[in-house]
Amino acid sequence: MDEKEQKKLKNYAVWLLSRQEYSRKLLGQKLRQKGASDEYAESLIEWLCDIGYLDDARHCESYLNRQLAKGLGEKRVMMDATNKGVARAQLMQLIEEREIDWFAVAQKTYEKKYGYSTKQLDYQERSKRVRYMMYRGFSYDQIDFAIQSQSES
Repeated sequence: MDEKEQKKLKNYAVWLLSRQEYSRKLLGQKLRQKGASDEYAESLIEWLCDIGYLDDARHCESYLNRQLAKGLGEKRVMMDATNKGVARAQLMQLIEEREIDWFAVAQKTYEKKYGYSTKQLDYQERSKRVRYMMYRGFSYDQIDFAIQSQSES
């Protein structure tokens, strides 16, 4: 690989990191897709870590913020974490530190999707709503809390 290609990859990596946070794993995949050798990708990643452009802890926090903004529950956040190169242990520690109220997140997500309603839900409609919330990663207790809080309003 010549110097011109290396400079292109370096600029590409910095450009990617200027747009959003990446984990070491994800950035390595992106660089390899662009044709970087394993050795050069690793050395570039080390250089980016040394100058503070790449930080797995910052990526983990950014990932959690994005998932919470989407209205996803803890189960879904943890499931998707491995695909995004986020260390599960690091993510669990961050969740514990922040003391996230998953019941409040479930309530907000439910409210955003279904709004306020005073009418009683029939079995079919309730099942549909429960399935939607479970897909979003909430436990049944959290879903039940969200549905009950909306029907009481």
